[in-house]
Amino acid sequence: LVTVIVSPNAKPIKIGDKSFWKCKSLAYLVLPQGSSAVENSFFGCTLLKDRFGNETDSIVAGLISRFDNVSVHGLCYFQTSTTAEELRRCIENQDDAEESLVDEFGMTPFHVLFSS
Repeated sequence: LVTVIVSPNAKPIKIGDKSFWKCKSLAYLVLPQGSSAVENSFFGCTLLKDRFGNETDSIVAGLISRFDNVSVHGLCYFQTSTTAEELRRCIENQDDAEESLVDEFGMTPFHVLFSS
């Protein structure tokens, strides 16, 4: 499992025990603000733990803010609700385009787009 798409307008989610058990490659998941998870929800999720730490709360916080600093990536993740005009404006408004081409997982917006 690499991608889980959650609607950008979704209510907070409570992730249950072992929900993503050993999903080693899970990288594309954005949680709505206010979401939570119980211990062992991300057991064996090595990619998430490498990026956000071993604690469930830090993983949840990282997934809530997953695309905060890479807005083009976020628009590509939420592609079903993103217009070409929104994407164009976002790209034009980038302060330092080179820095925002790769996110903390080493992914470009195109990786996100084609994994969603």
